[in-house]
Amino acid sequence: MEKIRRSDEPVYWGLFGAGGMVVGMALPALLILMLLRGLGVNCFHYFDVIANPLGALIVFGIIAGCLWHGLHRIYHSLHDVLIKPTPLHHYVLYWGALVLTVLAGVLVFGYCMIRHGILNLSFA
Repeated sequence: MEKIRRSDEPVYWGLFGAGGMVVGMALPALLILMLLRGLGVNCFHYFDVIANPLGALIVFGIIAGCLWHGLHRIYHSLHDVLIKPTPLHHYVLYWGALVLTVLAGVLVFGYCMIRHGILNLSFA
């Protein structure tokens, strides 16, 4: 009897779907608010949003969702440009998404912790 090989693809499709929802619903709202801010409507200050832990979590979710969605789409779009995806493509794109997600988390939550005094980076 042949052993069935398990795939990790459902995990990536789940992240792709979640990222697609973020790109389709939350990102346009955030871009409209950023456009209004650029036009002079004082609706919020960017750094005040991520200073709040809930705001930081929402912004991190938007960034992470967009990263996973975009890099998964690039991986599966390689077929369209006649490039056969190899394990190297798989590892570079998905590990890249993971590294960029961790970097975004460090930056967003690090700023939030600095604003709340949990993290002190004074070098003097």
